[in-house]
Amino acid sequence: MADDVRSPRVLDVLAAEKPWEVPGDWLARVRRQLKAWADDPEALRPLRPEAFPDFVKGTPAAVWYTHQVAPLLTGWIPVLHGEYADLSTELTHEFYRPSSRLGGSGHVIHAAPTDWHLQAIAGARGFRENGRKHALQLSRNVAALFVDAPPMAARATALTAAFDRVLANREITELHITGEYDDIAKYWRTDALNDAERAVLPELAGPTAALRYSLNAVRDTHARMLMVSPDEYAGDFAQVLAELILATGLRGIPQSVANILGDSAIDVHKALQDLDPTFTLQTWHGHINQWMSRAIRNGQAPLARSWGAAAARVGVHLSGVLNNAAWPEPEVPDLTTLFRMLDRERWSALENQAASNQEASLSAAWNDVKKEEDKSAGNASGGTLDDALPKPLDFSDNPIAELDSLIGLESVKDAVRRMVAEVKTNLRRAELGLPSHERARHMVFVGKPGTAKTTIARLLSRIYHQLGVLEKGHVVEVDRSDLVGAGLGSTAPMTAAKFREALGGVLFIDEAYSLTPENTPGDYGLEAVATVLKLMEDHRNDCIVIVAGYHREMQRFMESNTGLASRFPKLLSFSEYDTDQLVGIFELQARQKGMIYGEEVLDKVRAVIPPAPRGHSFGNGRFIRNVLEEAVSNQATRLSASDPDKLTERDLRELIPSDVRPPTSMRAEDYLLQKPGT
Repeated sequence: MADDVRSPRVLDVLAAEKPWEVPGDWLARVRRQLKAWADDPEALRPLRPEAFPDFVKGTPAAVWYTHQVAPLLTGWIPVLHGEYADLSTELTHEFYRPSSRLGGSGHVIHAAPTDWHLQAIAGARGFRENGRKHALQLSRNVAALFVDAPPMAARATALTAAFDRVLANREITELHITGEYDDIAKYWRTDALNDAERAVLPELAGPTAALRYSLNAVRDTHARMLMVSPDEYAGDFAQVLAELILATGLRGIPQSVANILGDSAIDVHKALQDLDPTFTLQTWHGHINQWMSRAIRNGQAPLARSWGAAAARVGVHLSGVLNNAAWPEPEVPDLTTLFRMLDRERWSALENQAASNQEASLSAAWNDVKKEEDKSAGNASGGTLDDALPKPLDFSDNPIAELDSLIGLESVKDAVRRMVAEVKTNLRRAELGLPSHERARHMVFVGKPGTAKTTIARLLSRIYHQLGVLEKGHVVEVDRSDLVGAGLGSTAPMTAAKFREALGGVLFIDEAYSLTPENTPGDYGLEAVATVLKLMEDHRNDCIVIVAGYHREMQRFMESNTGLASRFPKLLSFSEYDTDQLVGIFELQARQKGMIYGEEVLDKVRAVIPPAPRGHSFGNGRFIRNVLEEAVSNQATRLSASDPDKLTERDLRELIPSDVRPPTSMRAEDYLLQKPGT
């Protein structure tokens, strides 16, 4: 591509909201300063150039230090992409002569000890006092180089201010000049930063603080992603952390992580037990990539970037990179695909801008690429691939349309439509100053596993959020283990915490009947029920509670407490799916994933569905989801034998009959001809 149509050269820091188009004058200014340090005899005096591998003779410590810390000023364990991903080499190319360099369109992850900012000071420990003071001053000056570079500005400004306070305080300066390094490091971990600076440089407080920051970042970004882009497979924080642990190759929670999680480690341990038997990295990557792609398409690229950066950071912690263990392989999460999606959005934006300015060069170049792809892929109709292949279904902005698309569940759909009509009518009454005729919105869902109870709860939450009834529209899914403590006095606080987490959304209590086991007087579950009822009264308009489980067991549950029936005026019954409906569910879920298929594939799906009557614990829609996931995994294995550069869009989206097999996660109960539950 010619220089005049080339896209801007950027430094793309994953944790940042968008790539930074690096100004040529900024780059030149930094390089001039490095050259000035190299030409300053005073700057060379305390150095030992022979100690710097791959650097030319005479390189000053300031240049070496710039090379070490520039990437780390973009964030803790940063992921860098773009033309300036190898930022250190770009800045110090006159001095740095490595045997190999980063090339192509890849990315790089930087990890370092939490005292990375003290490298020059640590290296000057053998120097005399003047040399050690010089190391302190150059540490400050290098940080100040980046205060006007957007991806580094906040951290560089905070670090510069901290060094300035050290240099302004005679006693602290003396510590850095004459003190033991351990005392210097301790000062930086405990006293060097104020609260605002610690917020942007959290790792300087030490490894435990860095790990806590990384875990909290995953928790926060995951919750925000679920709020703006609900996903059936994403799960809660416990699930995503369990998936990160399994994806890294571990089978249990590292002790350092467990210490920070506290009681929450129980939830992660439970998620690990549930996921471990069926977890595959390929399937998980596929789910996450689809989720990220949908978020990016819907204008949530900054949040998707934050999620990816936080997950990658925890992946590095889990892999033990900071303890010189093996680098995570493959990467967790799939950063290559994430950057490809982000680049596609960036290039598309550039195309639109070029078109609006009637500058067609970039657009024409990108169209040439797409034409070549279409030409190589081809299609039966002779049109483009976009014309030939159906678009993936996407209901992220229209929960009502997603409700209508669900297979079966006609009575449930009708009940939801009536509830929506009731809300709209009451909203109009309120606008006209008329009294409302609204009933409590809490509900009972009864039905077997996999009959879309959780799906309907999520759709209801999104619908009520769009109507303005719920502030957030999220769903907090819990069961007995989340609400009932092991000892006296622990249940009420646990239950209240989960209820507070659900405020503004839906609290979904699965297998609610387990809170009131038969013939167990004094069970702590009764306290959980009483606590929920009290909080429902206190927050009657702030949260919808849905209790779910089997028909017979839920009837017993509703009779266990005299206050339950009146608090849950709506009951939705979820019927078991017949074989045709299960095949229809496969088609719907495949289309949502963007997959295409022929009738032979559907015949194969029909063949792997157990005949009726099915077992009491048969997974219904969950079973079909496993069939589809297994088919996608088998397709990937089949395609891995082909040249990836020759794979077309149709190849990547098409399932064939041999891809469909009984899922490896299928339980024996799925095939047992037990008497169905009632």
